[in-house]
Amino acid sequence: MTSEVDPRKAQRAQAYFETGMDAANRRNFDYALQMIGDACKIALTNLTYRKGLRAVHRMRYENDPSKVGMMARARTQTIRAQIRLAKSTGAWQRVLDTCEDAFTLNPWDVGTAMDAAEAALEMGASDLAEWNLASVSEEAEDNLDFLWLRIRVFETLGKWDAAIRCADAIREKSPSDQNITSKINELSAKAMMARSGLSATTAGSEEAGSEVRAESRETTAETPNHTGSAKPKSREDTLRQKLEVTPEDIQAAVELAEIYKSSDRWKEADRLLHETLAHWPSDEMLRHIFANTHLERMDRMLAKWDDHLAEHPDDAEARSKRAELIRKRDDFEIGEFRRRVGANPADAESQFRLGSALARALRWEEAIAAFQKARNDARWKVKALTAAGECFEKDNSPRLAERSYSDALKSVPGEDTAMSNELHYRLGTLAERMGKLQEAEDHYNEVAANDFGYKDVAKRLREIQTRM
Repeated sequence: MTSEVDPRKAQRAQAYFETGMDAANRRNFDYALQMIGDACKIALTNLTYRKGLRAVHRMRYENDPSKVGMMARARTQTIRAQIRLAKSTGAWQRVLDTCEDAFTLNPWDVGTAMDAAEAALEMGASDLAEWNLASVSEEAEDNLDFLWLRIRVFETLGKWDAAIRCADAIREKSPSDQNITSKINELSAKAMMARSGLSATTAGSEEAGSEVRAESRETTAETPNHTGSAKPKSREDTLRQKLEVTPEDIQAAVELAEIYKSSDRWKEADRLLHETLAHWPSDEMLRHIFANTHLERMDRMLAKWDDHLAEHPDDAEARSKRAELIRKRDDFEIGEFRRRVGANPADAESQFRLGSALARALRWEEAIAAFQKARNDARWKVKALTAAGECFEKDNSPRLAERSYSDALKSVPGEDTAMSNELHYRLGTLAERMGKLQEAEDHYNEVAANDFGYKDVAKRLREIQTRM
């Protein structure tokens, strides 16, 4: 279901979107995707933001589908396997997010657009569903499944004539399909009622009857043909029984783990994936899924401890258990990302996450080394240099911190005033501590020119002026 966005968050999302579109116009596509993607994470089903994101994806290929390579198309299908898993558990927000990962590789992929449309429908965003399908209509003109989904979307929107046109196209391409004749009759009746202003109650009753009949057929197909037949098994029961026979079945284990996670049963998901990994210790994809699940489970446990301590700040035992959980989480994350960068040293995201885990464990030198490797990727350069500078500060190396922050500042896009302010502020506090008051004042003035209310910059400027 769609939900209202807090006004302050909505304002921030709009700022991200405008910054991203400005970056796209300057052909800084990586930064544009990051900013607009952040806007979409706040306003999940905002049509304008999703359109902007897709436009930037296509601009990277100069709006030419032929420039999407075979390797990118193949990798898109790998991501779509993750989408299917999320769909099987009804995790529609995850479906929508993962679709954007696939659009990064191929923004004209019909299957991904259909998945995104279905997710949008389930989240109550019919306009977003309609646009997703329209965005690939040229590529999907002969796809019958695509046309059937368009009918479903148009029905939701009450666009009966458009739905009938899609149904006519299906009948033209598949004249032997008996279902489409019935569908056209149903749509025509609804269109007539809509034009005459009659209540949709009759149509709704007819739909309900169809659903009951369909449910009856499914039940008949799934249950024995005798009196007192058992209730149909749930998907969870089916997967559990399958794994009892073949516990090494990766696909079944991953799908069941997604069901567990969607119902907040993270411990069960964690245990199941760990047991399955024992059968396939060298399966990289399974190991990634297990590690990410294990880390998220521990993050959720930490959040619960934080909530508890907020209400009971004097609970020493709880504080001790939280500290132990943090230690275990950091140890696991360090080990996992050391393994990933060992397999692929050029994986900048894993290098950054390794550095972050090492920094939380106060292992400054090792963290700096990881951040310095992450900075070689332009997408992670600013974040990595900033994080390295923070580690140099905490390791009592102010001059190296100053250099790291300065290098980061040189790579900040001109439109990103938030990061520019943060780096100038850090450089100002460093200069102030080293007694370089003129440099400190210069940095604080840069911040004040953008946002005079930023942190305590106004106070610092006043204090410096009394000391100079």
